[in-house]
Amino acid sequence: MIEKINDHISMIFTEQGFTFSNCVLIDDERRTAIDSGAGKIMKSIDPPSVETLLISHHHVDHINGNDFFTRATILAHPLEKEAMQDPMKTTATHGWGELMDEDIMKLAENLTGRMRRVLEPWPVHGTFADRDVFDCGRTKVMVIHTPGHTAGHCSFYFPDEEFIFTGDICLSKVGPWYGDPDTTIDEFLDSVDLIIGLKPKKLSTGHVNRVITEKIPEQLTEYRDRIHKREKRILNFLKKGPATLNEMAERKLIYGLHPNTFVLFWEKSMLKKHLDRLAAGDAVKKGDDGKYYLTGRS
Repeated sequence: MIEKINDHISMIFTEQGFTFSNCVLIDDERRTAIDSGAGKIMKSIDPPSVETLLISHHHVDHINGNDFFTRATILAHPLEKEAMQDPMKTTATHGWGELMDEDIMKLAENLTGRMRRVLEPWPVHGTFADRDVFDCGRTKVMVIHTPGHTAGHCSFYFPDEEFIFTGDICLSKVGPWYGDPDTTIDEFLDSVDLIIGLKPKKLSTGHVNRVITEKIPEQLTEYRDRIHKREKRILNFLKKGPATLNEMAERKLIYGLHPNTFVLFWEKSMLKKHLDRLAAGDAVKKGDDGKYYLTGRS
């Protein structure tokens, strides 16, 4: 589905689920797109005619259509450019060996054809920085560095339209996701507050298939505060007694379901982030037995 913001800006909403993502098309004097992961519907925007492709972050659901933009200059934040050369980062499995017993390469053995492409590097021709402005003609778009989901994650603000595309500050029911070991929970919280402070009148994300125009601050605040609620669940669980990270993961304190091994890994990744944050604040400590203990100082 394609929904117009105005005559020159359109949201490209994927219909292929969470392994794909929504994208933005700026059909102006310089044809520009933001992200490429919308799947089959991307053919309708004629990717070879796009001159500039801006990348919100390195995860494969946002870049899996990059190869179809055959004439585009592909740009990303410097940290994302680097990450796009590492398949463990593009597949959101960076840090797997520390937390999981399964051999991830065995899980990837059956990948064939286009799916195997995700294990290869992704070309990036240049970089952009926070507050850079791209002039597409009648449309201006500003880069807003919003780390937390990944270290170089960026949102894109259209000041004249008071519209922002927030990538994987996604407002979906299962979010937020902050399992990347290269960034912090505090950065995610600050990034959401930054977007609230911009006071956009229209907002769209990588995984909600509509343009949001009502109660934007309230929706962002509720989304941000899920992080605090998760941390409270962890503390309440540890009140019952010390536990290992694996024991906490079994209780599904982040996700209500673990439909596959990858979701279990992401549960552990985010639990570790919370435990590291709580330990830094002296609320918990890790014992020699591998269990986490409350200190009584939270």
